[in-house]
Amino acid sequence: MRFARDILLLDIEATGINLEKDLPLQIAAVLLDKDNLLEKDWFNSYVRHSFSQSTNDQVVQTLGITKEVLFKSPGLKDVLSAFNSKFPYNVILASQNILNIDLLRQAYKRTGISYEYDYHIIELWTLGYLFLSRQNIKKIPTATTLGQYFKLERKKDHDALVNCRYLAEIFRKLIQNYAS
Repeated sequence: MRFARDILLLDIEATGINLEKDLPLQIAAVLLDKDNLLEKDWFNSYVRHSFSQSTNDQVVQTLGITKEVLFKSPGLKDVLSAFNSKFPYNVILASQNILNIDLLRQAYKRTGISYEYDYHIIELWTLGYLFLSRQNIKKIPTATTLGQYFKLERKKDHDALVNCRYLAEIFRKLIQNYAS
């Protein structure tokens, strides 16, 4: 199956899911070629915020990184500027769920950077739900559920780039099944 545009698969690790108060801690994406869905490029950055010491301790523990990595990370505006430089707006955004896209939009809003990505997205949760329903499997289509179905292994939890590559494998499997 060929797509009209390359697919930019996004994942964000954040402090939580409340768009008004929670912040992105890591933003990652893999760019999939529109013709063969192979990885063409990638982006990965942790995001430094002015958290309290106890929150910083919790962040580095959750993400499995050192404090030095966190403290040397760029701020949100710099991360999004680098993201914009790396990936033009002429892609289709994709993610496991709409929350990641909403977190990205909110991050752009917080920094005052114009968000110009197309509002049409590919949501893997919905594709997975349709696929599992077609297989008569009554499970919620999380990345873990779909990965187990396709016999895929995730190398690490709470790493946005690892998640993007894992989701890319799931996406390729789903598309192969829909195309056949």
